[in-house]
Amino acid sequence: MAGMIDKETTVAEIMQLYPELTDLLMEMGLCGCGHDSSLRWTMARLAREKGLPLEALLAKLEAAIS
Repeated sequence: MAGMIDKETTVAEIMQLYPELTDLLMEMGLCGCGHDSSLRWTMARLAREKGLPLEALLAKLEAAIS
């Protein structure tokens, strides 16, 4: 299923499709709490909010599932 994560994929979708990535996402500071839950964030927003290069983030997630 590599290549399934893109800039519009949400954190919640990744956790549902790839539960093995939950710990990695939590290490990035996601908690899913509050009014603007990070679980609804797209990968593009996650990269922006956490100051990460989008392509590097996507590559890291893809590598973790392959």
